Amino acid sequence: MVIFKPFAPYVPHHAESVAADPYDVVSVEEAKRTLQTYPNSFLAVDKPEVFDEGMSLHEWGRRARQELERLYATELSKREEGFYVYRLTDQGRVQTGLVATFSVNDYAAGRIKIHEHTRKAKEEERVEHVTATRAHTGPILLSHAPDEGVRRILADATAGEPLFAFTDDRGVVHEGYAVPSKDRARLIMLGASIPAVYIADGHHRAKAAAVVASNASSGETSKLERDHFLGVLFPSDELTILPYHRVLYDVAPEEVASLLDGLSFSYEIEATDKIFVPTTGATFGLAYRGEHYKLTKRQDVDAIDVATLQRDILEPYFHVEDVRTDERIDFVGGKEAITRLVALSERPDVVVLTCPATAMKELMRVADGAGQMPPKSTWFEPKLKSGLFIHRFD
Repeated sequence: MVIFKPFAPYVPHHAESVAADPYDVVSVEEAKRTLQTYPNSFLAVDKPEVFDEGMSLHEWGRRARQELERLYATELSKREEGFYVYRLTDQGRVQTGLVATFSVNDYAAGRIKIHEHTRKAKEEERVEHVTATRAHTGPILLSHAPDEGVRRILADATAGEPLFAFTDDRGVVHEGYAVPSKDRARLIMLGASIPAVYIADGHHRAKAAAVVASNASSGETSKLERDHFLGVLFPSDELTILPYHRVLYDVAPEEVASLLDGLSFSYEIEATDKIFVPTTGATFGLAYRGEHYKLTKRQDVDAIDVATLQRDILEPYFHVEDVRTDERIDFVGGKEAITRLVALSERPDVVVLTCPATAMKELMRVADGAGQMPPKSTWFEPKLKSGLFIHRFD
């Protein structure tokens, strides 16, 4: 069973000017520009480095707390304890998620399943943020096998008056609702029948929540709240995963020549007139100095595509053993990825490697087997906004 715990969120009065993209998909310069237009953007809390990039980690956390306190005083109000709904509509596609808090004990026991390792530096940053703000401010994107009982309750809740409703600059509609109190016990019971929940996006935030919970003394009055982190739980059939492509820098012509020659034994290599973006498994695209190729593996493999790319291409031909630390590699995902990849492919020292999207069922299969996918295997879109629901535990 997985515990769904109701909570009393803080919600903004002017959601459209507070809501912010996740901290890790926004650059410092982009955040500064956003704050010039929207001074109450939650980026002030999630990326306090916009005020001073030279701060120590402790000073960084203290500034995050200061900005959150400012929003508590001016923009955020506490709602009654309960369950909530976050619905996103992107070009007619709707995904409706349960907003609740989830147990770090379920996370530790593997009932909330992971598919990706965390990085130490990023984990420490998130621990400092949660510790300093005494809140979970960025929702963790969670998923579960579809359950019609949960789906009906959430659908019924969206017939009520929204807490907020706005359209962002990408055309995505964001709406929030309260679940009627009469459905609370039913939701908790349904949670008990769900065998597993999967972290789709937010591994570092989940890990940080678990670390902060373990650091709290048993006598603290907020211990129960610290033991639960903020999440939005969607049925797996409503989530959209986009491809996450690889970009290699400082590439020499002989490396690419060696790659094409060596791959010819295990891959069918076909020249294309533009960047090839695969939509089926075991196929990849390669772009270098105005030349474009489609790479199709000759034999079936029982592995996710980004893992095949890592094993067949990145390690043997470019000596990229750890994509988390190798400075030659970067990642490009999202709907606007191709525009960026075309521009990058025009550079003389850059190789672009395109991948098919990882299927949700593959993510769940890896997590069920306690396996690990390579970092940057999935790009979920639309992104959940930060600042719409805050779980405060001080």
